[in-house]
Amino acid sequence: MGGIVYRTYVRLLALYAIAGQRMYAFYLSRRKTKLAGADLSYLNLSGSNLTNGDLRGANLRRCDLTGVKLMGANLSGADLTAALVTQAQLNEAASLDGATLPNGTVYVGAFE
Repeated sequence: MGGIVYRTYVRLLALYAIAGQRMYAFYLSRRKTKLAGADLSYLNLSGSNLTNGDLRGANLRRCDLTGVKLMGANLSGADLTAALVTQAQLNEAASLDGATLPNGTVYVGAFE
């Protein structure tokens, strides 16, 4: 009997965590213009829509940005160290000036 109660409790906690992450991702997608300087480190933001978002100076260390729409987003000065993000997503961003990229290098502008 105790094992069934424990397993049910663990499953409910897992569902609660998943629901919480999805609600938070939805909340962030609505607040995307007011995320400058926000600490979003270690969050799972996969699937969020941050199009045209202001993420200047945001802490995105070790964030899961899989499938996040970053088209037109301002990532100037953001810390993306070890974040799960593709080069294609970063190419869509409006600005990466001074951002720390996932590999630890600082973006200083494209070579001409």
